Amino acid sequence: MLYPDGWALAENPNRLFFFNTLADLLRGDLWQWVSQQELGRHLYIYPERFLVIGLGTTNWPERMGEVMVTGTVGAPNFQWANPEYPYRVQSIKDGVFPWIQLAVLDPKSELECTLERIQDLHGALMERFRQEGIDRCAVSIEAVTSRVEYTLTYRIPKTGFDLTVPAGKGEYVRGFQEEARSKWVFHGIYVDESLAPGCGVPPGQPLLLAGYNRDTFNGGLIRLARVHSAKVRYYPIYRHEVIKSDLAITDVRLHEERMSVEVRNQGGLTAEHVKVRLTLPDTRRELEAVLPRVKPGDEVTVRFTVKKSSSDRSLMVVLDPEEQIQETERSNNRVEMKQGLLGW
Repeated sequence: MLYPDGWALAENPNRLFFFNTLADLLRGDLWQWVSQQELGRHLYIYPERFLVIGLGTTNWPERMGEVMVTGTVGAPNFQWANPEYPYRVQSIKDGVFPWIQLAVLDPKSELECTLERIQDLHGALMERFRQEGIDRCAVSIEAVTSRVEYTLTYRIPKTGFDLTVPAGKGEYVRGFQEEARSKWVFHGIYVDESLAPGCGVPPGQPLLLAGYNRDTFNGGLIRLARVHSAKVRYYPIYRHEVIKSDLAITDVRLHEERMSVEVRNQGGLTAEHVKVRLTLPDTRRELEAVLPRVKPGDEVTVRFTVKKSSSDRSLMVVLDPEEQIQETERSNNRVEMKQGLLGW
């Protein structure tokens, strides 16, 4: 269930939602997404005063960029780090996100600390969270820095790319560094490595931070931050949920030489470029259709003209046969019919 019930909300209000996962995005899963407007509808159950902190990316071709979400449920602020010159962070209102993770937080749950003369902000924060027994939290930081290294994402190929090959990164992301004493704002999500696989968090990246220089508005995904001083606000999170699309074949109907296949999206993300493949294995024939888009809750009919041969004993219908869309469930993507079943 996407929304917590009233009791759970009162007892443990802080929640973390993963709309798709970073691990699947890096494998090339750009085929499912959530819009900025749809995110607002996911949050309607929460009080407008609750805080939101999140980060993700857009699916805009060759200019994906990093996204930071701040503000409140009633007035969220989506900021996008533009990967085109002059590389500045700006507000957006029409974002489409193939991956975004968003925390909803009761302001009363805020914890606070200060840090001084830290050579590795990520490492210092993770050590503190572990010492306090926090396995999930959102964090917001105001810092005076001496060095910041960050990246901006241009594109992610739909075949995915290997983060372990440094030479391959240059085609997709651009690195920057700033060594002057500066004022930065950072926002991020921490997920302990014990929970990371179930959340689709890549190994070795339990704390993701994005941020920007408060004077120049340059910023992106933070790789390293050295700080003179920092004021840290963090919010422990008690529950999380991974939200994806879930495509299913709900019905197959045959009438003479016409076949209708009903496809329903039972998940929470829009899926696009959904292939539907009809195979007649005995005569080695294949027919294929592509659904441009299937929104959550929508059901779409695909129609094929099938001229049956006397040699055909079975047929098979498969959704997303190349498994490009990393859904919550794949067992409902296939239907096989044999001669004599439903008029076949």
